[in-house]
Parts: sequence; C-alpha cells; structure tokens
Amino acid sequence: MTIDSITGKVGTTVATDKPAPGPLTGSKDEFLRLFMAQLEHQDPLSPQDGTDMVAQLAQFSSVEQATQTNQHLIELANAQSAASSASLSSLVGRDCNAAAADFQIDATSGTPPPLAVTATAPMHGAAVVITDATGKEVRRIAIADGVRSSQVQWDGKDQSGNALAPGGYHLDVAPGTTSATIASQWHGRIDAVELTSEGARLRMSGVLLAPSAIRTIGQSQSTSSGATAPTAALRMHS
Repeated sequence: MTIDSITGKVGTTVATDKPAPGPLTGSKDEFLRLFMAQLEHQDPLSPQDGTDMVAQLAQFSSVEQATQTNQHLIELANAQSAASSASLSSLVGRDCNAAAADFQIDATSGTPPPLAVTATAPMHGAAVVITDATGKEVRRIAIADGVRSSQVQWDGKDQSGNALAPGGYHLDVAPGTTSATIASQWHGRIDAVELTSEGARLRMSGVLLAPSAIRTIGQSQSTSSGATAPTAALRMHS
C-alpha cells in the first residue's frame, strides 16, 4: 500500500512479475503467440475480419512447413557429410600426389612428405617458401639452378631450426629469375582421415590436406608378403 504525500490519497501498488518481451526469433511458436495475442486484444467493436484470420492461419502453416523443411535439410546434409567422410577412408594406404598450397600441421605431425617441383624451363633462383596463417615467411628452401625438376625434402622446421607450431600454413614456389611455369606437388601415402572441426582432412606423413588437394591416386601399398596395407583409419578431432 502507498500514500500520496501531497493529496493523502491511499492507493495500492500491484506488482507484476511478467517478464519483459525478448527478441523475435521467427519461430512457429512465436508466430502462434503473436496470433493469439492479437485475438485476445482485438477491438470488440471492430473484430478481425474472418478472411484475415484464414490468411494468418495459412501463413502459420507455411512457417511450420518451412521449419520442418529446414530440419530435414540439416539432417540430409549431416548424412551426406558422414557418407563423404566414410568414403575417404578408401584413400588410406594409397600413394597420392596432392597440390602443394594450403596445408595444416598438428601436434602429432611428423616429417612432411617429399615435394616434387617441376618447371617448363630450367629454374634459376627459385625457392620453396613456407608462410604461416598471417602470411609471414617461416622457411625458404633454395632449388638447384639449371634443373627443370627437383625433389625437395622439408623437415617441418622454420629458418632457425625450430619445429613449426600446429596450425595452418601455405606453400608456394618463388620463381626467382625463371619465366617458366612452376608446379609443386606433395607425394606420399595417405596415412589416415582426420575429421576436424573444419571438415575432413587427409594425413600425408606430417601434413594434413583437404581432399580437394588430391591430384592423382595410386594403388594401395603392399607388404613384402603381398598383403594389403593396414586398414583405413578415421580419427575424430574435437
């Protein structure tokens, strides 16, 4: 109870614990609440036209169907992603060539696979350049002058001899004074399929590559007894 200090009028204060309206989400439940609120607070002297009500109910049905369609599309996309990841396991144990551009290194990576560099004319002053995610150069490996093809073995370390930290990197070939077209490819065996937060990645020795980087797929490696290579491995990253 409250008393007005000027008029002396006695009144009562009614407390309400009705929560403040939250932001609109566009869900079907929200649409239904708005529709019911409109019916409850319509002007009794000028009620809502029946045609408008039917149109709004039809709109509600459309919202519900769109929500169900979106959910089905999400489930379909997840199923396709799982099937695609499972199909990549057939690459495990195969010798492959992969475009040398963007790649990843994680905590369990070993020595990167050999890098084959080829040019349409003899190379002069060319070098393999590794940069980190910020574009900073971390390693430069010179390529012998006068050759059209070369195999470069990088040890996964920076210019100071320190192992590179896990993360994303980029490999490119600086042409030097060479005007020829230069291409570079990793060559090695696919050891495992890594299911990372950024999608499936193929482990080739010490690097993780996107499936789209694969250029050629060879036969599965065999042991001396003629048995096939070890079974495919799928690893899930959190």
